[in-house]
Amino acid sequence: MAMSVEVQGPVTPSEDKPDRAVAGTAEGALPARVWVTSTYFAEGFPYTVVNNLAEVLFKHLGATYAAIGYTALLHLPWNLKFLWGPLLDRYGTKRRWMVGIEALIAIGLVLAAFFADGSFGLAPLWAIFGGLALLATTHDIAVDGFYLEALDDAGQSRFVGWRAMAYRLAIIAVGGIGLVVVDKVGWRLGLLAMAGVMIVLWGLHRWGLPRAEAPQRSMRELARAAVRPRVLTVGLLVATFVAAGRGLDLVPKVKAAAAAIPLVGGLSFGSWISLVFLVAVLGLLAGLQPLRRWLSGRDAPFARAYVSFLEQPRVGALLLLVLSFRTGESFLMKMKWPFFQDVMGVGLDVYGAANGTFGLGASVGATMLGGALIARHGLKRWLWPFVLGQNLLNLSYVALAEGLLGNSTAAVVSVITLERIGEGLGTAVFMVYLMRCCRPEHKAAHMAIVTALMSVGFTVAGVVSGELATAVGFSAYFGLSFIATLPMMALLFVAPHLER
Repeated sequence: MAMSVEVQGPVTPSEDKPDRAVAGTAEGALPARVWVTSTYFAEGFPYTVVNNLAEVLFKHLGATYAAIGYTALLHLPWNLKFLWGPLLDRYGTKRRWMVGIEALIAIGLVLAAFFADGSFGLAPLWAIFGGLALLATTHDIAVDGFYLEALDDAGQSRFVGWRAMAYRLAIIAVGGIGLVVVDKVGWRLGLLAMAGVMIVLWGLHRWGLPRAEAPQRSMRELARAAVRPRVLTVGLLVATFVAAGRGLDLVPKVKAAAAAIPLVGGLSFGSWISLVFLVAVLGLLAGLQPLRRWLSGRDAPFARAYVSFLEQPRVGALLLLVLSFRTGESFLMKMKWPFFQDVMGVGLDVYGAANGTFGLGASVGATMLGGALIARHGLKRWLWPFVLGQNLLNLSYVALAEGLLGNSTAAVVSVITLERIGEGLGTAVFMVYLMRCCRPEHKAAHMAIVTALMSVGFTVAGVVSGELATAVGFSAYFGLSFIATLPMMALLFVAPHLER
């Protein structure tokens, strides 16, 4: 059943009056299943354009392999989004941020189309895609924050599968259909068509999204704050640092120095940022009492957002659970394809069909089912069945590696599909839990924090997975991927927010 919005008094499209979404839909507003699907499609669409399409375009324009490799830097805003997440809680509304950014993304895609023939060189395209990356990242924060604002607890659980489905559809639309269109009509018309998609989404959201939030401060106040001397000074220092780094060619020097560090030398920039952020969070936690005293009587919204996150009950267990929830799955994901290729002799066509077709459908379907069941009966009832479903199915890879299931295509497809079902059920639990970790007054900031922290588990798995699989063999490795889930399951007995 769609969620509803209760409207107090007349609301015009230009107003930012709140109408809290609870259990149906307000007159003139889209049903929740529609806007959840459209907003998360709009979240995945520019993400895929920036992180997948850009490298294809640069290759088409004859960029060097080194230049194409640097497109990985376009993902950095997603690793850094916790830095400006508090802005979206403090100024304007998530709805207004979302709609405004969608219009800017459409304009950015039109500009990219204009420069897509490469006649002005690659520099303008770098600038455009860099701007699109910042916009798309901020749009992600707004979409997640709006989801928390516009739905009650049951609605947030019910639609986690719709979010996953819509995001995946956006990836397919850009990375599959979009590339086919580009191949047929060229880059200029292809990018204009993608801009058209964003314009349609902008119109749908401009006039159809419910109004679920009242702004704390206006966007004009944000504009005034942005031109304060202190802010301009910080911006100037950052720009000077970046320019100096380019002039001294610091990036390769830093990468070379980092590569010399044992075990973690091969980490990406994003992985390093995740680890540094974790250390910073732990440092803030250690100094929480002095920070509280410093904040007394001060107007420091950014600091308050981080401190309020760390003031939650049993925050140590919360942090450990967020960091470890997907560790076992991360170990499994890193070595699935090498195992199937080198040990099972599975071709890329079979693996692609099993993992990207059957497996993808199973994962999205399980996430939708899991979210619906959690919404109906509560997280407590389904917590252990879903967590065990996620973790125990890792052992099916042990059975496959030991030859207990044979090596037929049917066995491979069955194991992958079952494992992806478990992944989907675990995703439903994890997404609901992450939303419960976000305090009402700092929804966008806290969601940006927990999503930044959750990537650390993937980083740890990436550091040791290859060497571990080589040392112990795949059968023992997959067994260890299950053992890695035991600390997470132990934390479920002490972590906060699981009862609510």
